[in-house]
Amino acid sequence: MRAVVLLTVALAACAQAQVQAPEVRRAPEDSVVPGTIGVTVRQEGASVVVSGARVGSAVWVGDVVLRYNGEAIVSPRQFYRLVVDSPPGSRARVEVRRDGSARTLEVPVRELDTMPHA
Repeated sequence: MRAVVLLTVALAACAQAQVQAPEVRRAPEDSVVPGTIGVTVRQEGASVVVSGARVGSAVWVGDVVLRYNGEAIVSPRQFYRLVVDSPPGSRARVEVRRDGSARTLEVPVRELDTMPHA
């Protein structure tokens, strides 16, 4: 009986305690939020080639990136700058060469997580 009383008291104390969710840190309203399309690229000769892609992405590993939103791609740095400057929530047009033929893909731009994590 004593164990039941102690358990009841413990449960009541837990119910009364306020459990706070960890603080969600958000970017200030006037800040620029960088975009991402979930791919990594590398320079291969004169081409910029996809070296990694998010699962389910329309862009595949091995695709040669030709244009991003109409702008010809000449280096990974330029590609990343264009992607980061894309507004999250928009869609980007990525022209790639895959298996010898050009394809234009529409991919969602998501928010790049740049917040520090504890």
